[in-house]
Amino acid sequence: MRHRFLVAVCAGSALASCDIEPSRPQLSFSLNEAVPELNEDLGDDRVAQDHLLGALEMLFGTPNNPGYLLVEEWVDDEYNPNWGDLELSDEEWEALVADNERAFASQIEGIERGNFGDVRVPGSAIDLRRDWEEYYLAEWEEIAAGIEAGEATQADLDAYVEENAEDAVAMFAEWYPTMRESAEFYRVQCLHCHGVDGGGDGPTSEFLSPRPRDYRPGKFKYTALADKARPRRADLLNTLDQGIYGTAMPSFRRFSTAWLHGAVDYVRLLSIRGETEIRLATEYDVDEKLPLEVVQQTYLDVWEQWDAAYDKVIAYDGEIPESTPERIAHGRELYMDETRANCVSCHGMNGRGDGASAYEKNDEGELVLVKDEWGNEIQPRDLTRGLFRFGRRPIDIYRRIYTGINGTPMPAHAEMKDPEDPSRRLMSDEDLWDIVHYIRSLSTHEKTTQVAAETASH
Repeated sequence: MRHRFLVAVCAGSALASCDIEPSRPQLSFSLNEAVPELNEDLGDDRVAQDHLLGALEMLFGTPNNPGYLLVEEWVDDEYNPNWGDLELSDEEWEALVADNERAFASQIEGIERGNFGDVRVPGSAIDLRRDWEEYYLAEWEEIAAGIEAGEATQADLDAYVEENAEDAVAMFAEWYPTMRESAEFYRVQCLHCHGVDGGGDGPTSEFLSPRPRDYRPGKFKYTALADKARPRRADLLNTLDQGIYGTAMPSFRRFSTAWLHGAVDYVRLLSIRGETEIRLATEYDVDEKLPLEVVQQTYLDVWEQWDAAYDKVIAYDGEIPESTPERIAHGRELYMDETRANCVSCHGMNGRGDGASAYEKNDEGELVLVKDEWGNEIQPRDLTRGLFRFGRRPIDIYRRIYTGINGTPMPAHAEMKDPEDPSRRLMSDEDLWDIVHYIRSLSTHEKTTQVAAETASH
């Protein structure tokens, strides 16, 4: 059973009434710097910009008190996106509780010993600390003080502990971060790279290559989804768990499962806010301004795209084909064929990421690397290194080939059509698997693993 320890959910304009820790910096969201480019009328009108910021604050709150505005149909359906734990399956919830019991082992031990005064709550868990102090610690300390003053007995304290210990343990074991706690975690762990608004413009971002991801357009490179769909919870969790090889994005595996889910909740809020901002800026009309119905419909439209992700998962029901010399040879043919996969154009003859299409001429006529949709120069992957940013398993590489990589020139090969018969795919699933096996054969990591296996078998 999932307990709720907060008295109320903060959302929309009601956020201002929530308690704010005085030690937390008072951050504020700002407009996307691309707004003037999206709409000249909005870019030249400060009042209109303030109107847009106000609409976004109504929908998403502030960095110190974030939360989604609950629209009427969500209330009717008893749906509340501010509670990310409601999206977890029973198995995921049980795993989260088990991990909380490990992460909060010292707190749970203090409760079970009956010494509530020894329980310390992590700094980022601001609402958990508030609730612990309000619902359990305050009365425990009052009784303990009464014993010293001769107004209570140890039996009174023991009775209080016995009556409340089970629920107090559940507060920690079943803890799931509020959106406000998730924002605090993001501020401490992520903001320095990704920025207050999720724009990839934090104070350390200019020193990093590649630059941190800008969440605001709703484009994420590494998902297991087709049709450039928005990421699922599982996709974002996977990125946090593994990090991204070859970048400054580390693995966050050292944090508890609950914190990782909370980080996903907040990154998703920043991205949905950013998408909504971009759409509203594009739709802004100097005469009509931003009517409430337009604001709400845009908000719901963006949400609908995120909800649709769960229908876009790339699954492969059959057995993954075994790698054979014949498959590798066919994969190489497809890789080299300019009328089929044409991987050679970017990744080069030997897979080192030096194909002709990896470069373009700048205004001075110099050859430079092509850029992704975030404006960053990108080098096609050197396939010989075996360093794949979304995993080196066959299914991971298959998904990259199948769906492409959002925001980059890497195309979705599964969507390529036969020019002689547009109703047919240019390459079958079997073809894609052959390319996978060829790509893996290029990797020095795979070659080393194969040699080691063959040596061990002799």
